[in-house]
Amino acid sequence: MRALLELVRAPAALSVPGDTIAGAAAAGRRPAPGLALASVLVYWSGMALNDWADREADAVERPERPIPSGRVRPGAAL
Repeated sequence: MRALLELVRAPAALSVPGDTIAGAAAAGRRPAPGLALASVLVYWSGMALNDWADREADAVERPERPIPSGRVRPGAAL
């Protein structure tokens, strides 16, 4: 589980709900909690997909990352 949290850069997602809340406020609407959660999930998906796409470069430049180190299988990240 720890490797998956590192893969998606879980702590960085703390700022994502604020973006949806700020966007709703700017539009004069009430923030939707489901939209904030969906935004976090899309963010995490993007992080995992990025590491999957960069797995060969990361094997050379960042071998400690979850995919090159073997802690997360590429298929699981995809």
